[in-house]
This record gives sequence, structure tokens and C-alpha cells, in this order.
Amino acid sequence: MLILAVGSAVAIGAKRLGVAYNVALVLVGLVVAVLGVLPRAALDPEVVLVGMLPVLVFQGALSTDLDHLKESRTPILALAIPGVALSLLGTAAVATWALELPFAIALVLGALLAITDTVSVLLAFRAVRVPTRLAAIMEGESLFNDGTALVLVATTASIAISGTAEPLGVARSLLLALGGAIGFGLVFGVVGGLVLRATPDHLTAVLASVVVCFGAALISENAHASPVIAVVIVGLFLSHVARRSLPPSRVLALQSFWEANVFALNVLIFLLVGMQLDASALFAEAPAILIAFGAMHAGRALAVYGSFGALRLVSKSPVSLKWQHVMVLGNIKGALSMAAVLALPSAVPFKARLVTIVFGVTFLTLVGQALPFARILKLLRVVISPADARVEDARTRLVAARSGQAELDTLLAAGLIPRGAHAERMARLQREALDAERTLRASEMVGGDALAHVDLAVLDAQRGALVEAAQRGVLESEAVEQRLAEIDERILELREKEH
Repeated sequence: MLILAVGSAVAIGAKRLGVAYNVALVLVGLVVAVLGVLPRAALDPEVVLVGMLPVLVFQGALSTDLDHLKESRTPILALAIPGVALSLLGTAAVATWALELPFAIALVLGALLAITDTVSVLLAFRAVRVPTRLAAIMEGESLFNDGTALVLVATTASIAISGTAEPLGVARSLLLALGGAIGFGLVFGVVGGLVLRATPDHLTAVLASVVVCFGAALISENAHASPVIAVVIVGLFLSHVARRSLPPSRVLALQSFWEANVFALNVLIFLLVGMQLDASALFAEAPAILIAFGAMHAGRALAVYGSFGALRLVSKSPVSLKWQHVMVLGNIKGALSMAAVLALPSAVPFKARLVTIVFGVTFLTLVGQALPFARILKLLRVVISPADARVEDARTRLVAARSGQAELDTLLAAGLIPRGAHAERMARLQREALDAERTLRASEMVGGDALAHVDLAVLDAQRGALVEAAQRGVLESEAVEQRLAEIDERILELREKEH
């Protein structure tokens, strides 16, 4: 509860300052480690493996549009399968040479740092407009990359514990992990979809999704299959069913429930890692963290440029070099990498050192890459410029004019300006506002996606007013429910466009 309280305060402050909450959390995690303001606490790896990782990947799959994935499946699979392997090997090779780690431990580190985190990247994509296909590739790659990389984390951890790597045994384990996960994912996905269609309200729909998610994860884990890949497949199935068969209010309830849980887990993970770290070890490992940071980017560059270089020979729609630069520089770590290192068995050699290095690399990527990522996108010239510069100019002038009018009214009410001066200046600002509004009305952007955030705010306000009126008995519940269904449908449509 103390961790959640601290994390909530940090997240609220981050939102008010306009900073991504995961960036703020990793900074507080560093403070926790250095100052020791929270008590050190033992953490069972099974809690992370069974209780946290399935939730983190399920929410990502549930919020993904399967149709968008299909459109970009070739580059996504190229990055998620051979790309992850290349990233792991490239990172491990540099880490073995520069950090003098045993190769088995370097492989574990490479697998941990092959996991991507799109939270910060997607926030940047919402701040500036980028091509839809680029966003779909990066989001889809992260989804499948997580499953592949976490399978490799488990495999390399087993090698590090045993000290041996029999090729046939490793291949058999990988086939069991992947094949079993796909099988369990398909079964639970189909059954979960049927159950979800039969749910009568949002409460039973949420409960069914929890049972299906953890059921798939637990049974896959007991069968030595990958629980993460199984959960990703189940999440994609349920996402497809929800979008096609459920009313919008139920879809919103599902998404809100899982978003809230993932947010809470992010808070827990960032601060729990800070509670596991030894401040002196963190400073002692600073050179190793910098080397691992460079090794990770070397591995990612090998994965991206190598995969797409090979893909260019066979694909009719190659990914542009600028987009590849975005994918390399957007290699930002987050909660998944830290959860994965916490979930390593205690028998893994150098585990404490791996926790320290992964936290340090995550800190560097969030502070050094996530914060300026929107600026990086502009420098790489992958941002889509507004269709008409006059529209942006008109919107700027309208905001300025309306703000000026509000300030004039405040000054008049306070008696700080004569009525004549107020009327003269108000008329001038009104002319500027009307001129800007005429330009906006003539543009096709008015009422479209450019003002989606305004529409969402209005719809949320309308929804809140109707719910309050129904609870007080002012309006009949049947009429309110009908109107709420229409509002929910519009909210869902706008959120999907924004996503």
C-alpha cells in the first residue's frame, strides 16, 4: 500500500507536469535505491512470473486491432523472430567481451534487453502525427517481441543454471514452449471468445477475461509452455471478439479494467526494483550499465538493419531507412524488462548484478530517449505535417483571441479596466476570433480527427451528467441507458482513432 501510495503521488505529479509517468517512476525508483526511503523487501520470482507478466502482456494484446496487425505482419514477424535472436546475440557478444561476463549470463542479459516497451513510444506518437503503418509495426512488434524474448529469457536462464547447453535439448525446450503456447492460446482464445459473447454485462465480461487470461497462463506454465505467448494469443482473440460482438460499453469496461491493473503493476514494479537494489552496487556498476546500454543498441541495430536488409530482397513493400532509424532509437526499456529480471530464478548466477544493470539501462533509455523522442521523430522527418498550414495558424490565433477575451472579462470584473477600453479591445479580439473560425470552417479538418480530444472531453462530460441524473432519479434509467449506449459507441470510435 505504501508503494502504491508513493507511485500514485508520483504519477499525478507527472501528469500535471506533462511527463510520461514511467519516466517519473524510474526516477523515483532511483531515489528509493539511493536514499533507501522504502524498506528492502524480499520478492518471490513466482509472484512476478505468474501474477504480473500475464497482465502486462494481456492488456497490450487486448488493446490491439488484429486487422492492423495483419496489414503489417511481414515486418512485425521479421522483427519478432529473427530480429529478437539477432538482438540477443549481438548484445551478448558485446557484453561478453566488454563486461567479461560468462557467455551464458551474457545471453540472459541479451534476452532481457531484447524486450521492448512501447509505452513511451506510443505517447510520442500521440504527441506528433506519424504514418499509421509505422505505429502499427512498432506496436505489433512489441507485442510478439515480448513473447519471443521472454521465452528466450527462460531458456537462457536454464542454461545459466545448469551450466550446459545441449543443442537438441534446447531446441526441444523451445519447440515445446512455442508450440504448446500456441496450442493453449488457441484453445483458451476460442473458448474465451464464446464465453465473452455470452456474458450479460460488463462485470461478468471482466471476470471472464480474468479467468481466461490466468487460466491460459497457469496451465501453460505447468505444461512447460510459454505463458506469455499463450496470453498474447488469448488477448488477440478476445480483442477481436469484443470489437465485433460486444456493445461499446462492455468493450470500454474491459479496456479500463486492464489499463488500471497495468498502471498499478507499473507502479509496483518500478518501485519494487528500487527496493531490491543496493545503492553502492548501482554506483559501482555504472560503467557496466553504460557498456550494456551500448551493447543493447548495437544488438538492436543488428536486428533492425539486418532483418529489414534481408526482407528487402524478398518484400515488395520494404520499410524505409528513416523508419528503421526510429525503430533503433525507439528501443526503450520499461516495466516488462524489469519484471522479467525480477522473475529470474534465484539460482541464476549474477542475478543481483543483472537486476542492477537492467534497471540502469532502463533508466538511461527512459530519461535519455523517451523524454526527447518526439523531438527525435521531427529530426528524422517522419512526422506528418498538417495538410494545411493555414489551419494550424487559424487554430493558434483562435486560442490566443479566446484567452485574451477571458482575461479582459476578468480585468473588467475586478474593476481594473474601464468599460470603454474593454469594449474596444473585446471587439478587436472578436474580429480575430471570427476570422480564425471562418478559416477553420472552410477546412476539412474541423470536426475530424484533429479535434478528437475535444469531442472526447465533451462526451465524457455528457456521460457523467447522465449517470449522475439517473442515480438521483431525475431521469428515467431506460432512456439514460439508451443515450449512454450511443455515447459509449462514439467514445470507443474516437479512442480507437486516437490509438
